[in-house]
Amino acid sequence: MRTGLVAGIAAVALLGSGAQALRLARTEKAVPAEETRLHRLASARLIRDQDIAFYERRIARDPTGAIDLVRLGALYLQRYRETGDEADLGSAETAARRSLRNRETRNEAAWQLLQSALMGQHRFVEAKAAAERLLASDPANAVSRAILGEVLLELGGYAEADSLFRPLMPRRFEAAIAPRYARWLELRGHVGDARRLIEAARDDVARGGDADRPEQLAWYELRLGELALRFGGYHEARKRLDRGLELVPDDWRLLAARARLALATGDPADAIRMGDSSLARHLDPATLATVGDAWRARGDSAAAGEYFRAMEAATRAPRGGFHRVWYLALLDHNIRVPEILVAVRRDLETRRDVYGYDLLAWALFKSGRVDEARAAMAPALAWGTEDPLLHRHFAQIEAAR
Repeated sequence: MRTGLVAGIAAVALLGSGAQALRLARTEKAVPAEETRLHRLASARLIRDQDIAFYERRIARDPTGAIDLVRLGALYLQRYRETGDEADLGSAETAARRSLRNRETRNEAAWQLLQSALMGQHRFVEAKAAAERLLASDPANAVSRAILGEVLLELGGYAEADSLFRPLMPRRFEAAIAPRYARWLELRGHVGDARRLIEAARDDVARGGDADRPEQLAWYELRLGELALRFGGYHEARKRLDRGLELVPDDWRLLAARARLALATGDPADAIRMGDSSLARHLDPATLATVGDAWRARGDSAAAGEYFRAMEAATRAPRGGFHRVWYLALLDHNIRVPEILVAVRRDLETRRDVYGYDLLAWALFKSGRVDEARAAMAPALAWGTEDPLLHRHFAQIEAAR
């Protein structure tokens, strides 16, 4: 595996220790309950794929409808969330646009589908236009207000997002509003309130029984686990992530988060195992970086280098828009710093949120331009966002001065 790494990226699970693709969260062999859960998930996914094929055939026979295209696009979007295959995002976008060509008015579901597909591709300016069209069809609709607010948070339109979210406080526990409202709270410096709201939303879903909606419950556990991990609550993070893996044992995002947790708690062997299991399902550059760091922590610079080269190659031609988490990983490893600095400046032309300025500051810092980096951190911290990453970057920049 020392040569031809770019051509062999799809076989990344064979890198390093050769961790088995089907090895799950805590044991090398799935216990019967996990096997049962995987069987149910496989059955549900087979039905989903059969539904996709059904709607594709029906639309081929009658391409003039609008509703079937929305249903098909929603199935593509569901599959993307489970597999991370960005081709499904493109298919969902195409289905939404075709539906809108057939019927532009009174087709709110298609506008919402289009917004979701564009958000997934990090095309936030276009997603904002779709969300505005959705809200224009019913200006009093609370869910539509939350959807537009979600996009504005990504673009750094915090004042406008505030005006949309504040009136939604009495309805913040509704399933379609709670995650978006929680994200607003988090970015505006109220992480504790955000966590409690996510927990309440998760509990509402759980009260209905998790047998038919494990992926939805697992997403809430992932969100809570990542929040705890970010703030150093490692015991809580493990509890939440392991619960998510009990629900969906092969979720690549949960496995990747567990790899990050293992690395943070000084267990590089587990980080490699979890990371390889995640990569066998979805090739994520940030997870490649995590596993590379784990190999480096074990003193194997050759294996670490393979993962870092794979990460660099996987970010060369990403689908969709600007993936900040990937470029942050590249900066952390001093890879393509000048190129990323240019890309960050371009991204900030339309997306002026706190994480955009933080990324600019970090790229400037990695370029040796410390005073400029310090100036860039000011807008990153201006909105009171509670995120240890921002303050860690600020502390390192200040120390360098």
